[in-house]
Amino acid sequence: MAAFHGFSTENLVPLPAEFFSDVLPSISNLAELKVTLHIFWLVSQQRGRAKRVSWDALCNDPVLAQALRSVSQLRPTSDVLEEALGLAVERSTLLHLISPEPGRVVSWYLVNTQANRHWVERQAGQRVLAPEASPAAQPTIFGLYEKNIGLLTPLLIEQLHEASAKYPAEWLAEAITKAVEANVRNWRYIRRILERWETDGKESTSHRSEQLFDLSKYTTGKYAALFGRSGDSDGGDLSDL
Repeated sequence: MAAFHGFSTENLVPLPAEFFSDVLPSISNLAELKVTLHIFWLVSQQRGRAKRVSWDALCNDPVLAQALRSVSQLRPTSDVLEEALGLAVERSTLLHLISPEPGRVVSWYLVNTQANRHWVERQAGQRVLAPEASPAAQPTIFGLYEKNIGLLTPLLIEQLHEASAKYPAEWLAEAITKAVEANVRNWRYIRRILERWETDGKESTSHRSEQLFDLSKYTTGKYAALFGRSGDSDGGDLSDL
């Protein structure tokens, strides 16, 4: 990591006081924080009213791309950006404006200030997406996996792509939730849940626990001495189930 040589006090970026008192304490996603701060920096360089940044500009911003690659080196930067913007819109830190143009539709992002809200309301033929209606408001399967299960590897990304094409998005999200509830945080367990739903029907298994058995009973409980520690026997690592 290159050494940082200090800040210049001549070009400070203004931030609303509410960012520190109301927004920052509730942000847990690093990409959301980076994107939000980056947009404040970009609009601080603009002049006039309704300072805004387009999706295209954000996608092609090399400084932002570098910042998001440090969040996840394996996921496409556009996926990380989409998820971060969705979280910021859902939090109402940013406004998302859809603007139809000849042959295309442009997404604009504005800081949620009173002046910007009034400006947006006056834009005829354009549409503001409410937080729950924003297509980016829900994290991708990659974001869900990283947040709840663990780091992604190239092989896992390929397997998640295949699973996304095969299973409904709701199944993937629910299977990850089941794995978290069972405290078995690995892809093999999630894949077995999905395969069981595919074979037996999801509704027929919804009333049963998705955890195949209580792992702790055989690894740390009273039966531990009989079965040995996880991974020490010829039966394999129970944590892979």
